[in-house]
Formats: sequence, C-alpha cells, structure tokens
Amino acid sequence: MRAAILVMICCLGFTGSVMAQAQPQPLTLGEAMLLALQHNPGLKAAGMTVETAEADLAKARARFLPTVNFVETYNFSDNPSQVFMSKLNQRVFTAQDFQLNNLNNPNAYGNFRSGLVLNQPLFQAGEAVLGYQQARLGREMAGAIVLNSRQQLLFQVTQAYFGLQLAREKLGVMQQARCTAAEHLKIAQSRVKAGTAVRADVLSGEVQLAKLTQEEMTAATEIKIAQSALSTVLGLPEAGSRPLAPALKEPAPAPPQLDDLQKTAQEKRPDLKHLELAARVAQKEYAKARLNYLPRVRVVAEYDVDQRRLFGSSADSYTVAALLNFNLFNGLADLAKVRESRAKQTQAQEFKRELEDRVRHQVTAAILNLKTAQERLKVAGAAISQARESLRLIRLRYEAGLTILVDLLIAEDAAKNAELSRVAARFDTYLAQAGLELSLGTISGPATGGEVEQR
Repeated sequence: MRAAILVMICCLGFTGSVMAQAQPQPLTLGEAMLLALQHNPGLKAAGMTVETAEADLAKARARFLPTVNFVETYNFSDNPSQVFMSKLNQRVFTAQDFQLNNLNNPNAYGNFRSGLVLNQPLFQAGEAVLGYQQARLGREMAGAIVLNSRQQLLFQVTQAYFGLQLAREKLGVMQQARCTAAEHLKIAQSRVKAGTAVRADVLSGEVQLAKLTQEEMTAATEIKIAQSALSTVLGLPEAGSRPLAPALKEPAPAPPQLDDLQKTAQEKRPDLKHLELAARVAQKEYAKARLNYLPRVRVVAEYDVDQRRLFGSSADSYTVAALLNFNLFNGLADLAKVRESRAKQTQAQEFKRELEDRVRHQVTAAILNLKTAQERLKVAGAAISQARESLRLIRLRYEAGLTILVDLLIAEDAAKNAELSRVAARFDTYLAQAGLELSLGTISGPATGGEVEQR
C-alpha cells in the first residue's frame, strides 16, 4: 500500500511540474534578455562610460575656445608702492601725493579691483587637435565597452535561462526515476508476499528509492539556485519565480565554416575594436609628446575697474598682451615623456595582437564545443533507447523470477543517467551556440519589439 501511495504522489508531482510550465505568460528567452538590458545594474554602470567619454570630448573641444573669467580683488595696505599704484589706478593721484613724507609714509588705503579677463590660445603646436582626436576615439572606445558589456550580459542571461530550464528538466527526470523505483519496489513487495523473492529485495528497493528521493531533493535545490541566478542577472528579484517557456526539443544548428567565422570575429568583436582604438589613442599620445618641443602662443585681454568703494566712482583700464611660451629645458622631462608614450604605443599594439590570437582560439574552441555537444546528443539519444529497452526486458525477467533485483536497479540507474545525459547534451548545444556567438561578437539579444522567438 505504501508503495502504491508513493507511486501516486510522485506521478502527481511529475504531472504538476509539467503543468507549472503551462501557466499563462511564460518568460521567454527574448523577454529575459530585454528585462536584463533594462534592469541589470552592471550594464547601467557600463553605460555611464559613454557619458564620461562625451564629457571628455566636450572638454577637448573647449581647448579651442577662449576662456573668460571675472575677478574681484580688494586690498587695504599702507605699503608705499601699493598705495601709490592704487591711487594711480583709481585716477585720484594728486600733486600732494608726491610729497616725500606722503610717498614714504602713506596712510593705509583701500582699492576694489573688478576685472574681466579673456584668454585665447593662438598656437598650441597641434596638441589641442590631437587631444580632440583622442577624445573622439575615446567616445568610440566607450561604445565598444558598452557593447562588450551588453554581449557578456546577454550570454549570462542565456546561461541562466537555460540553466533554470535544465534544472527543471532534471527534476522531471528524477521524479520519473523515483516513480519507476517505487513501482519496482511494489513489484518486489508483491514477490516477497508470493514467496518468490527474499526480504532483501524489498530492503534494496527501499534503499534505491531513498537514494533517488535524495537526488530529487538535490535537483529541487538546484532549481532554486538557478532561479536566484536568473533573478540576479536580470536585476529583478522576482523574475526567477516566473514560469518559463517550454524547453527546446531540437538541438542548435551546426556551425558554418571555420575560416568565415574567424573573419567575422575579427570584424565584430567589440573588445578587439576597443584595443584597436586604444592603440590609435596611444599613437596620438606619442605624437603629442613630440610636440612638447614647440612653443605656445596665446593672447590675453583684460578690462579692469579700480575704485576705493565697491559702488563708488570708478576708473577703468584695459590691457592686451600676446604671450609666447617656449620651453628650452625642463630637466629632460619632455624626452622622458616621448619615451614613455612610445612604450605605451608599442604595448597597446602588442595587447591587440595578443587578443587577436585569443579570439582565434576562442572561436575554434566554441565551434568544437558545439560540434561535440551535437555528437554527444546523438550518442545520448541512441543510448536512452537502449537503456529503456534494457530496463523493460530486465523488469519482465524480474517479474518472472528469471533475474535478481540488483540487475533491475542497475538498469534503473542506467536509464536515469541516459535520460540526464540526453537532457544535458541538448541544452549544451544551445549554450555552446551562445558561446560561439559571444566569441564572434554577434550575440544580439532580443529583436525589435522586445521578443525573440523560441527556436
């Protein structure tokens, strides 16, 4: 009786897990990707890189424009030269102020100076132009960083989504295996009652059922972990508890030719594009360092108002000056800067070459992983048919008293493992396909409208 109840409970549980996937509005992979793009905090943080680059570009553009500053100063002093200049600037200097005692021992005097200063660079030796070009490259680099973060996030969503589907299918396999074990325990109990089997068969069947129950509990825990992983990558705590769309039943398609994919990866990978731009930035930094030997020329225009009281009578003046700055010697710092920038340029080029080699390897490995997963799925598909047939025959032999229970338990495990291998291999084909798209830089996520059809 207890075995019959166990069979009913486990079968109802298995049916319930299937019905749970049939709830309305299941979460599809496309929707999960869209939610991650909208709510993942890591991607939002990466997006700030573009705003930072835009600000840097604005700062680089500002170097071509004049600067205008308003300056307000006040001094109160009995210093002879200060008093003399303050009165002179205020246009209040009199003949009495030329007396020796007044020149040498003046009374303390105050002066408010309000000034408007314009500073316009005329010649910056090309440094500002190169800086602006670097800032534009920096903006492109920021875009490449965001695209790379986006693609990494989409791959993580794919892993988490299929990981949750795989965990649920594994639970279904374990529930079915426990149902089968409960049926076999019932058979063993019937044979013991009939006197055609020993009590040890029942004990062995109960041990097998307990082992599968533990494995089912572990599979249920893996679902909770997978739900947490999906919620985390989506940036929505409640997303992992939503029902998922039906799991894919067909494997991912075979990859195209390797040579074509290698070329695609070299063109599409955003991290490779980022290093290419970084090498160009380093090249321009080297050019800027070499320009430090040239002079700089700027024009300064200043309009001043001097007055004893802040809102009193005023005397204004203006000054226009052209300034040339030519660094003749600064302790060989310019030479060191040239050597440093040249080394960084070479370093950036070598980093790019290293990544190109790694990209070629990643594409090759991704293709092989996909092909291997497909081959594993074929082998697992053939093995499961054999395992099921073997279990059926051994069960018939055990019911007829022609074999021992150990053979039946071994066949149970073989059928369960074959089913788990087929489920894992099927999901591995899609994970491998996502890995291939990531290595190519072509993983794109949801289409316009926010959904990607389940393949």
